[in-house]
Amino acid sequence: MQVTKLGRRQGLVPIGSFFEALARDMRDANAIEAKRQATLDQEDHDLEMLYRRQSAARAA
Repeated sequence: MQVTKLGRRQGLVPIGSFFEALARDMRDANAIEAKRQATLDQEDHDLEMLYRRQSAARAA
């Protein structure tokens, strides 16, 4: 997540704007993390299937 400036000239931020920006950034971060996790899960699945196939070939 990246810090962005929300303040006005006097340095105050309306609380609604702050929480709106925070929620938006959290949704974006969660979407990125979900994609990353899905990629890792698929890699895990592929490696497990490869291991099982090689184990079956050695046993035969």
